[in-house]
Amino acid sequence: MKIIIKVRFDSTYPKFEKVFGNKYILYIPEPQTDKSEEFIKELLSRKLGIIKENISLIEVTKDGEWSFHSED
Repeated sequence: MKIIIKVRFDSTYPKFEKVFGNKYILYIPEPQTDKSEEFIKELLSRKLGIIKENISLIEVTKDGEWSFHSED
């Protein structure tokens, strides 16, 4: 399953919302760091009930869309 997340760093407050299908918007009140990928995987694991080890990053586009693949 492919999951697409539009990530908005440095937002006012944290929020995770479903747009439609497998598309989500994630608001993170912190800047992007080297640990952002792990943080997002952890969040996906908890919110969607997917084992963290089964989630892999496919790509990050310039406009802030993070594409993940899940084995579930």
